[in-house]
Amino acid sequence: MTPFISTFIGALSGYGLARLRWRGSSLFSAFVLIAYMTPGVLLLIPLLLIFRALGLLESLGGLILLYPGFILPFALWLMMGYYASIPAELEDAGLIDGCTRFQLFIKIILPLAKPALVAVFLFATIHAWGEFLFAFSFLAGDRGITLPVGMAYMVSSEVSPWGELTAMTMIMAAPVVILYLMGQKFMVSGLTAGAVKGRG
Repeated sequence: MTPFISTFIGALSGYGLARLRWRGSSLFSAFVLIAYMTPGVLLLIPLLLIFRALGLLESLGGLILLYPGFILPFALWLMMGYYASIPAELEDAGLIDGCTRFQLFIKIILPLAKPALVAVFLFATIHAWGEFLFAFSFLAGDRGITLPVGMAYMVSSEVSPWGELTAMTMIMAAPVVILYLMGQKFMVSGLTAGAVKGRG
């Protein structure tokens, strides 16, 4: 669920910050940049206390709510850069032809932003699939844990099952490698969006 939530919110919010002019948009963009640069480990204890108060500890649902918060700053900046590379004249022509802002976004902007959307989706998938620190801190016990946490539980001071760990590593890596190979072209073009002046 994390990749879908991150991509959906990032696509909408990035467009609002890149194209729509509203009071406080530049300040909000600065806060997004600060959030993107803040190490997640600094938020571990405050988030533990908040999630404990909300009763979301030891639940995969809590992680589903948590992970997009770390992915969205990256998603917003990537989408903002890609939207900025799309000529504004396309939107002006759509508005003149009678499109509403929502129709313009759905029919013109989103199809053009497909590489950036795929890049955000892949980044969110990789992050959520391999994240260890928060999954280890927020989940406990042998049930309802993620694969990285399960691998950590397999290691003890007395025994290190290298065969099982190697198999688990291959199982973890396979979906990510397949996804990346499928979306590699979109990933590269999405991450480099806006780097070339006058792109589009």
